[in-house]
Amino acid sequence: MITAASRSGRLAASGWALVLAIVYFASAKLGLNLAFSTPSVTAIWPPTGIALAALVLWGRGLWPGILLGAFLANVTTDVPVYTAAGIAVGNTLEAVVGALLLERYGFRPTMLRLRDIFALVLLAGLVSTAVSATIGVASLSIGDSLDQSALSAWRVWWLGDMGGDLVVASAIFVLVTQWPYRDLPGKPAEALVLMLVLVGASLVVFTHDAPAAYLTFPIIVWAGLRFLQPGASVAALALAIIAVTFTANDSGPFIRDSQDDSLLLAQSFSAIVGLTGLILGTVTYQRRLAERRARQLAHDLQAELLPPQLPEIPEFEAAGWYRAGMLGQEAGGDFYDVFQASPGRWVAVVGDVCGKGPEAASLTALARYTLRAVGRQASGPSEALLALNEAILEQRSDSRFVTAVMVQLDVEAPDRGVSLSNGGHPSPLLVRARGEVEEVNGDGGMLLGIYPDPTLVDQRLVLGPGDALVLFTDGLAERRDPLDDLGGRIRGLLRASAGASASETAERLGQLALSDDVAPDDDVAVIVLRRLQTQEPAVDAPLAPAESIVIELEPGPRSPSDAREALSPLMDLLTTKVYSDLRLLVSELVTNSVRHARLQAGDRVRLRVALSDRVVRIEVSDPGEGFSAPIPGPTPGLPGGWGLFFAEQLADRWGIDRDGGFTTVWLEKDLNPLGADSGEGA
Repeated sequence: MITAASRSGRLAASGWALVLAIVYFASAKLGLNLAFSTPSVTAIWPPTGIALAALVLWGRGLWPGILLGAFLANVTTDVPVYTAAGIAVGNTLEAVVGALLLERYGFRPTMLRLRDIFALVLLAGLVSTAVSATIGVASLSIGDSLDQSALSAWRVWWLGDMGGDLVVASAIFVLVTQWPYRDLPGKPAEALVLMLVLVGASLVVFTHDAPAAYLTFPIIVWAGLRFLQPGASVAALALAIIAVTFTANDSGPFIRDSQDDSLLLAQSFSAIVGLTGLILGTVTYQRRLAERRARQLAHDLQAELLPPQLPEIPEFEAAGWYRAGMLGQEAGGDFYDVFQASPGRWVAVVGDVCGKGPEAASLTALARYTLRAVGRQASGPSEALLALNEAILEQRSDSRFVTAVMVQLDVEAPDRGVSLSNGGHPSPLLVRARGEVEEVNGDGGMLLGIYPDPTLVDQRLVLGPGDALVLFTDGLAERRDPLDDLGGRIRGLLRASAGASASETAERLGQLALSDDVAPDDDVAVIVLRRLQTQEPAVDAPLAPAESIVIELEPGPRSPSDAREALSPLMDLLTTKVYSDLRLLVSELVTNSVRHARLQAGDRVRLRVALSDRVVRIEVSDPGEGFSAPIPGPTPGLPGGWGLFFAEQLADRWGIDRDGGFTTVWLEKDLNPLGADSGEGA
């Protein structure tokens, strides 16, 4: 039973077959206009490529369109009807056999593999075209329509059909299957320039008799490299059209005594050039694909070598930044890690493996996971690094070594102890809250994986509130330009970043690493560990509600006086000098925020004052742009510039924090019991 759906499908197939017949007929007439020795034998036969592409792309069920188009094209010539029918059968079988052979071979019309190009050349170009040539010449011989020897006619027929497959079919395959051409390296403007250059060079070649056809080869290479298979196919098709047009009019380097031979030379040249560009485009595509897969593999590998996110450490903040040095390679030899070794004890490590790429990444994996395993039981950083040294010597025989610096944070210790051990790694930098930058040098520091008993020493550090410890690999401090004082630039950047969050400091160092104009050739890993400035006073003393003041000020001329007025409840709780100092400090800090923070409409300046029996703490916060905090010093004779100067002179501790979009200037002043100093009575 024939359903409506099947009837509709057959009508659609018949319609497409009719379209194919029309296209085949039109292109056949174009080719027959270039037949010379025998009216039905031509060296230019684009219908072969059209028919093969149609059956491969849209199914062999379209063969009636080929049969009809070929019959109409030949019956309208001077050959007998039965000869036209024989030629039509040969043309149809040629396309069907070619499509079958390609299907059996696993041909993909995208032409993204070299085997697809070779299959098109051998199975379609050489084998299936012989079917049409043989049947067609036999039909002409039976109809007594040959004006030349059968062998000569067969050669012209076969080579003409081969050119149709290699030039026309390849272009249709690529242009249809690779649409919309989004993955091409070249841009539309470059494609336009390429076509103009190709047309110009072709006109030069084919308007002169000089053998200059080789001038088109660099252009086809350009097309293959920059526009892959689509570019090479279109360029070859354009070149073939120009070459055939001029050669048919007796112009160009391929003119011979026989016009058929001249056209065969022109078309063969175009086909060879086109295949060269197509192969080059395919090789380029495969190389790009391999690089993309390598990047993805490296990305997946690197994801296992770096922590997906750093953990939260009580009273500390940690941030990391990483960049692989090899262009197009995301897995490198540098690594970092932060993990909890035990309750109250945290470990951070930065390391650098000898070499780059996947080979180094394998040693990176050994280093990272060894340190994670032994770091939980080790009593200190040096013990963990010694265990890593032993593991490298036992498991590696390729003479690769590792440098590493390991930090242990004991957040539950009274002094929030920080210990560090350096195994041949660049010295970390300690950034104080006030802007000083110190290099952490220590004893030991031998490479890991070279000697069985390297000298490693645990070193104790003191990180005050707002201080940051910066660990990095040598890729950050190295530059190809010997005149570039990168070490000075790093220190200057860290001085300007005093008080900034760990993530902000790490990102700034990353931007510095990316500032080199040349392609990176070394990995870079950075870790920033910053001790947070606690919001409570420096001593452990509970605050009564009356001893804490929090207000928000609208930026304006009255803000400093409003801030001073807010301190009034503390007048009877502080000595006259301390109270006066605090009023001066609050007034200057609020003035700084109003004048220099570039606040927007609706922004507020927040003032917080906390008082205990031993310390008073003041915080002035605003959502402005923030600023660096060098050791302050005002300019005599000029207004402003005194706020941080007074903080330096009058406060016992001060610093700048940036967190959550707010910049906070804080200061603490230690207190004596009221009246202890008679000179400071109320």
